[in-house]
Amino acid sequence: MAAKFIQSSSYDPKKFIDREEEIQQILTLLKQSQPRVRAIVIDGDRGVGKTWLSLHLQRTIFKEKITGITSWLFSLWSPGENYRPEGEGTQTNERFVRDGEQLKLDEFLEIIIKSLSIELPPNPTLAEKVDSIRRYVQSHVDHRFVLILDSAYESDWSLIEQLETHFLGNLLTLGNFFVIVTGRGRPYPWKVPYLIEAIRFGLGKFTVDQIKEQLKKFGLSSALSVNEIYEIGVGWPLFTEQLARAENRAEALGVATDILFAVLPSYERAAVREYFEALCPLDGFGEAEAFVMVQAYKPDNKEDGRAICRKMNETRLVSWKNGRYEMNQPVQNILRQYLPIKNKEAWIHLQNAAYCHFKEQAADRSMERFRPFFEKLMETHAKVLSEMGIKDTQICSEHKPEEALS
Repeated sequence: MAAKFIQSSSYDPKKFIDREEEIQQILTLLKQSQPRVRAIVIDGDRGVGKTWLSLHLQRTIFKEKITGITSWLFSLWSPGENYRPEGEGTQTNERFVRDGEQLKLDEFLEIIIKSLSIELPPNPTLAEKVDSIRRYVQSHVDHRFVLILDSAYESDWSLIEQLETHFLGNLLTLGNFFVIVTGRGRPYPWKVPYLIEAIRFGLGKFTVDQIKEQLKKFGLSSALSVNEIYEIGVGWPLFTEQLARAENRAEALGVATDILFAVLPSYERAAVREYFEALCPLDGFGEAEAFVMVQAYKPDNKEDGRAICRKMNETRLVSWKNGRYEMNQPVQNILRQYLPIKNKEAWIHLQNAAYCHFKEQAADRSMERFRPFFEKLMETHAKVLSEMGIKDTQICSEHKPEEALS
């Protein structure tokens, strides 16, 4: 099924659906005379609007709603070749990483130093650069300096480690320096107390009414109903614009799936996407389930369960929760709608493979205490198969998970 993918719109303050509660929380912190906490961490799944919020703070809120602010926005990870949320024109005090690019600490510091018109000695060391920024911030005590690190968790963690060690740990000791971090997936394990003790909140999905407002602001009419757009996109604003342009539900699901995996490098996108398709019937999985399900979906796959889980985890589209990997909600929701339309036989085969795998686990005497848990999972997949016309006597008649594990 060929999906029509149109480049998503860049940030436009006139199209922004206000995040009033979150923005007010940030402004309240910045207006405090003696703030104890000077770091904010915002998390949320792919498509929830973290980058648009970062841009809105940088380009609109800090210019219109508060005075005495100098801010910088560094987006440390590229959302893919089809989306430039910052627009085509460069703006001061901003740096957006492109596909395949790696931002270096020196460039990071030089952008800040240049924006503050700081004079450095010849051939300055790293310590001298950081110290020059610190002295500038310290000498402007009535001013506020805000560093926004967008998509930090998805980025190169070696850069985050350098920033924390050489820069953030130093500057955050000052009462007028603040950092706002956004990210999805596994959070970075901060060591600096100011970041460990940061104010944390997640961005929630849009309501149906907010999607209506979004469509109005974007000037879009849709073949799908607002409720259908909500169901497919799970209320995540990134999807609304693209889904509104789809001619029917099947095309909309194809478009939404393409948007999800546009974040992956093109050279591995197809293979990793197949891992997600194979595992979307499960609420959670480990290495054993990853191997069984991918083998059921793509028998010629040569990767073991550990390699599959590692590659999926690197996408930041899964999270480790409750002793297992779980897909981000939008990913799982969309794939579970998309796969039965794309390939009904494959969907049935995957449900069958899951049932048979958990049946084997339930019968394993070494895991006797987990038997009720596995039996409950069996019931879940048996119900899906029953709804698709597969009787109990047909389950596991062809698929034998022990063969896949051998």
